[in-house]
Amino acid sequence: MRVRQLIDISGTIDGQEWPGKGAEIELADHVAADLIANGHAEACGKAPKIETAAADPVTETAAAAKPRPRRTPKA
Repeated sequence: MRVRQLIDISGTIDGQEWPGKGAEIELADHVAADLIANGHAEACGKAPKIETAAADPVTETAAAAKPRPRRTPKA
């Protein structure tokens, strides 16, 4: 996927220096999706389809434990 850098990134990718801010680079889809999701890059051309987890919030449904009757010692 081709993306445009929105920030400068130090270091290398695949043995090459990262392009500067505003430059375009071709990346693997998962790398590009991570950069886009973090706001470090934007897609060039067609907008990518980024899947996100959609979990429903779980509510606690367990009832409180009922107290057990105490045993009295036999004399």
